[in-house]
Amino acid sequence: MREAQHTQETATSTTARTRKPRAKKQPQFTGDAPALPIAAKEPGQFGRVAITNVTPASEDGAFMPRVELGEPFTVTARVFMEGTGHVGATGVLKGQRGRIMARKPMTLTNTDLESYAVTLQAGEHTDVAPWDESFAETAKQLGNWKFAVEGWADTFADWLQRADEEPASDAIAKEGSEILGRWAGTRDAALDAQQRRMLRDTAKEMLDETVDAADRIAIAHADEILALHRTNPLRDGLTASADRPLRVERPKSSFGAWYQFFPRSEGAVRHEDGTITPGDLHTAMSGLERAKDEGFGIVYLPQILPTDDAGAVTDHESVDPALGSVDDLRAFVGRAHELGLEVALDFTLAFAADHAWKAAHPQWFRADGTIDYDNDFAGIEKAAVAALGVWIDLGVTAFRVGAPEATPVRFWQDVIAEVVKAHPQVLFLAEDSDRPSMTRALACAGFTQSYGTFAWRNTKEEVDAFLTATNSDTAFWQHNAFWPTTPDSLSNYLRDNGIAGYAVRAVLAAMGSPTWGVYNGYELVENTQRDGAEQPAVSELDTIRVRDWDKSDDYGIAKLVASLNAIRNAHPATRSYHNLTVLPSANPSILAFARQTPAEYTGTGKPDTLIVVVNLDGYHEQQSNVHVDLNALGLPTDGTYRVKDQLTGREFDWSWDNFVALAPWADVAHILSVEY
Repeated sequence: MREAQHTQETATSTTARTRKPRAKKQPQFTGDAPALPIAAKEPGQFGRVAITNVTPASEDGAFMPRVELGEPFTVTARVFMEGTGHVGATGVLKGQRGRIMARKPMTLTNTDLESYAVTLQAGEHTDVAPWDESFAETAKQLGNWKFAVEGWADTFADWLQRADEEPASDAIAKEGSEILGRWAGTRDAALDAQQRRMLRDTAKEMLDETVDAADRIAIAHADEILALHRTNPLRDGLTASADRPLRVERPKSSFGAWYQFFPRSEGAVRHEDGTITPGDLHTAMSGLERAKDEGFGIVYLPQILPTDDAGAVTDHESVDPALGSVDDLRAFVGRAHELGLEVALDFTLAFAADHAWKAAHPQWFRADGTIDYDNDFAGIEKAAVAALGVWIDLGVTAFRVGAPEATPVRFWQDVIAEVVKAHPQVLFLAEDSDRPSMTRALACAGFTQSYGTFAWRNTKEEVDAFLTATNSDTAFWQHNAFWPTTPDSLSNYLRDNGIAGYAVRAVLAAMGSPTWGVYNGYELVENTQRDGAEQPAVSELDTIRVRDWDKSDDYGIAKLVASLNAIRNAHPATRSYHNLTVLPSANPSILAFARQTPAEYTGTGKPDTLIVVVNLDGYHEQQSNVHVDLNALGLPTDGTYRVKDQLTGREFDWSWDNFVALAPWADVAHILSVEY
């Protein structure tokens, strides 16, 4: 018996030691249990909520989108789950170290596609100059950020719908109470103590069956609870997309105004005998003053490097002696900085026969003198970085690269990455290729801006298409800068439309793209073409031009350009590549578009909305109706709204459809600001 008893005790003891712990009691719910998260353990796995088609994203996902510091941009995604319950979505922005910088509710923009959108902003807009001490703080904000989309089951919205559709009952009130109580205890909602207390007190009141069920249900519809649902919701089944990279670049990477002139022409003097004394870096100081007066922010000097008779560069690290010395350039840059202007230089890989690289590294070149990138690719890149560094050390903050398509794209990708890593203030402007694929690739490789093709978009159809393409998701990679003319381009439109044509193209360039530029002489309406070519009759690339700047007032273009730059600086709506809408107009000579920045990103507490209307006809008055989608722009739909022309100061009352008449001898354009 004792043995048997011992055996039984041993068995009982063993059972006690191996008994499984009691299962945790699962909470009971009056209604359906809330959706629970499902971990996505591998790339491409869905979580509890499905999130697809997240943008911005390149087609192959290889190149990260980019925005300027403080530039608002839109994130979109399709967010959905099984069944017919409500779904919510949130946009999340993370800084370089993964810290959450913003978390904002997304808006359902397409019910059928279950598409959501939200506007985010990486940092705040600043005009700090690269040479200012405070730029160091700005530089800390630049680099690789991330964004993501979060989807969730909106249990409270489901309950609100049932409460509105079904007869009031104790069960519905109890279910609502449970939801509010659970909401109050959820850390994810980021509620403060007062908000948690408000939800718990409401939940408790909803259980008081001495009060009519309809009244108890109604208290959960209080404005403060509905507002909290919009800003700090209960998010069941929370699912996050993968983090997407976002490149945040320095001020003027998106929003900038460039002014180009040749130092040898600036200050040049024509003598009575016809001879010309060319200008130099000292006389070119006058060009800085003019650029400042006209409101530009970046001065671009072409052909600073010494060249041979064929225009090939003899040395990428010295100044053309005819223009002065490196010290003269240093003084020029210093004066520019005093005026608040940045300096950009040309940097083109064209090599003269006596170029220093050819003597030091003959293996880099083919027999015809062109560079051979297949021989010591890394060495050539290193030399280019070093040459650029010479000018950066002098205070140069931007480079325009000529014919970049003649060089392997990877070369520029490596060079730009190396330069920007050490000098985040440096911008790169690419001369546009006539091959769209190459232009896009160079942008993905790191070129801040592309320029050249705006000059050839002149009809309404062409301009509308180019405005739409420029100010679209494409601009997360490719920034089209609008230049009406360049030293080697002068369109037939400018040749044929005189002063009015120059005014029209200036308005379209300044308002149509956040980055625009003017080649000097534009103010003097220099519109004589070379025979048989859409190029200036006198090429300043190889000829000194003596200009009489006292005559600029005769044309009014300099004054217009200064006004356009002032408008741009005053209106946040002009700063983004992602806020333009082309407006319908029946007349093919009247072109219209709107730009709008939401109130939370303007710094004024009010939206900034500009409506631009342009008459493309340089000789005749043109009339048209311009249609404005008031719902899309959030403007009053039951009456009129006031607009003020930023060029003339005149005010008008506008609505959905608006009659416009523009004559080239009066107003070639309206730039209308909505007065909120």
